[in-house]
Amino acid sequence: MPSDLATVLVVEDEALIALDLQALLEDAGYRVLGPANSPAVAFSLLEANQPDVALLDVNLGRTDAFDIADRLATQNTKLIFLTGYTVQALPPAHRHRPLVSKPYLPNMVLQAVGDALASEPVGETAV
Repeated sequence: MPSDLATVLVVEDEALIALDLQALLEDAGYRVLGPANSPAVAFSLLEANQPDVALLDVNLGRTDAFDIADRLATQNTKLIFLTGYTVQALPPAHRHRPLVSKPYLPNMVLQAVGDALASEPVGETAV
């Protein structure tokens, strides 16, 4: 069961996939921020909003979602990558984060979001 009105940022450049994700998450009881189809749109949304979880498509056309991931990581937002790539395609700083492989089933996305919300915060620890 989702946290009461937990907010999920959706960053996906394919319009139909983005709308499907939005509908899936809203039907499951989440508040959706976005969808954003580019880093610029995502950063604009983040100026006034702090999501609990972010679903990030790795490949956003001519760019990627790693700048968004870096910013969200500094805010301790839980990140989930959506991609057809393997974990090795992620920068080393993000390889420990959950990855949902495309194509995915709706329950896989909902499970990943639920698991992220149920997990302990992952703070960046300095040594």
